[in-house]
Amino acid sequence: MNEQYFSNNPQSQHQEKQLDTVVNGFNLKLITDSGVFSKDRVDYGSQRLVETFMEEKQVLEGQKILELGSGYGPIVITLAKAFPQASITAVELNERAYHLAQRNSSLNQVGTIQWLLDDATSVDLNGEVFDYVLTNPPIRAGKQTVHQFITHSYKQLKPGGSLWVVIQKKQGAPSLYKHMEDIFGNAEKVKQDKGYWILTSEKIV
Repeated sequence: MNEQYFSNNPQSQHQEKQLDTVVNGFNLKLITDSGVFSKDRVDYGSQRLVETFMEEKQVLEGQKILELGSGYGPIVITLAKAFPQASITAVELNERAYHLAQRNSSLNQVGTIQWLLDDATSVDLNGEVFDYVLTNPPIRAGKQTVHQFITHSYKQLKPGGSLWVVIQKKQGAPSLYKHMEDIFGNAEKVKQDKGYWILTSEKIV
């Protein structure tokens, strides 16, 4: 089957499994299934993104975090455990991943995340803006879609807010870095690890 994890409604036969894993010091139990991104393990890039963000930023009480393309939830669930004082929203297009994420939120006793089933490149958040946007964009969806993640992130950020992205060099990191510069007027490679780049841009108005 040529079904992709960024499909809205996966049709592949269910093959649920539970991952018992550690993400940046937090023990997580995560239910995964066929038809979702990185079903056999928490993606290495996602782990590096969370680690780097938490090394660089201390999220304050009342600050808002948005993840675009949240999958079955490992990034935002980790952030909710690390920063329980934050307001967190997660957007995911894949219905199967979206429902798994809500189950995983309960399984890990995290009740503070707002889960939205929507397209991360066009989701309407009713004018709400965020201090941080994080994303591990769906590379297989194509360059245009990945770039739309960046463009839409800019719209969702407060002035002074920042976007945090992970992408492999071989999958277009240099091109994405340039696109972030074009959209935000700035970009920085914060970390490089095993071919993965952690990139950030700040919304300056």
